[in-house]
Amino acid sequence: MTLPHDTADPMTLLRDPSILIVGGGPVGLCAGIALLKDGHRVALVDSGAHGAGWASGGMLAPLYEMAADPACLDLYVQFSLKSAEHWQGLARTCGVDLHAPSLFLARTQEEVEALLGLQQRANGLGLDVATIPVPAGITARAAFQAPSERSLDPRAALKSLMNQFRELGGDLLIGQAEAIGPHRLGLLDGRTLEAETIILANGFGASSFGQSVPTLNALRPVKGQMVRVAHPELASPIMRAGRIYVLSRGGGLVIGATSDPHTAPVPSVDVDPVLALLAEAKALLPSLAMKSVVEAWAGMRPDTPDHLPLVGASGVAGIYLATGTYRNGWLLAPAIGAYLCQLISGKTLDQALMNLLAPERFSS
Repeated sequence: MTLPHDTADPMTLLRDPSILIVGGGPVGLCAGIALLKDGHRVALVDSGAHGAGWASGGMLAPLYEMAADPACLDLYVQFSLKSAEHWQGLARTCGVDLHAPSLFLARTQEEVEALLGLQQRANGLGLDVATIPVPAGITARAAFQAPSERSLDPRAALKSLMNQFRELGGDLLIGQAEAIGPHRLGLLDGRTLEAETIILANGFGASSFGQSVPTLNALRPVKGQMVRVAHPELASPIMRAGRIYVLSRGGGLVIGATSDPHTAPVPSVDVDPVLALLAEAKALLPSLAMKSVVEAWAGMRPDTPDHLPLVGASGVAGIYLATGTYRNGWLLAPAIGAYLCQLISGKTLDQALMNLLAPERFSS
């Protein structure tokens, strides 16, 4: 919905912050923290509903998610690796626990060959991926250990990042963004907010502004579903095989994740995808048989046609985008925050990276 300039009540305008961020997930919070540290006045608007960041596995896995794809551009791999490095300092500052190492498992000869290729690419990047014996109790042909691949508990991390944002002087407003226009944001409750810069970092939710910000029409939802199982924690905190991962967390195991691009964008838990996920996990870890499912949930990943984020100027005055992160919102959040901070401050950025992430690549 477009926000007409002449319908706003001046008494409801928020004039103090220079930057208004929509979305209190990992990307919005990391951007807010970076901008506050750079001296900007920042307010964050969040609906209070659980988003994809809350629903995710909290994977910080540039090798498995990106470098494993031979077609993934080196520039994007380097961007993701840089973000993983950012997490080291950010986690210490905010009190976020990072868990490592990751265990990559190959169940078929094809997966063995793929992981050998990943090992070669990782070594070329100066990262260690070592072949190890397959641990007892796991059904796999080969195992590779990656010390640099990590994960975090997203629910705990969101609280820690929010605490840091507010300690740095950021303001939090609870409200549902409904309408947008140049330098102005309308909320469902009738409030109208104004700022020099507005950053849309609310994941797939930003797609509701596609009429006002046409580049957002590139967003498409991909549902991800996960389960928590009552099972003793494993020796390795992170196990990955093909599309699935098994995380030792909270005294049990978290198993994820489905990837359903053709379902309705509703965060419901669906029987068939979850059953298929559990069957695949049980084939990898037979001890899951007869264990209890204690929780299941779903979230909507914000994807784009080229699976690359939309980060930068939207084409509408005063509005920037920070969405389209697909499976890697947690991983990319610190690098996106730093990138936006540089962009908004007018600092020089790598032109090739700007072209790669520019929302206007979908302007047609």
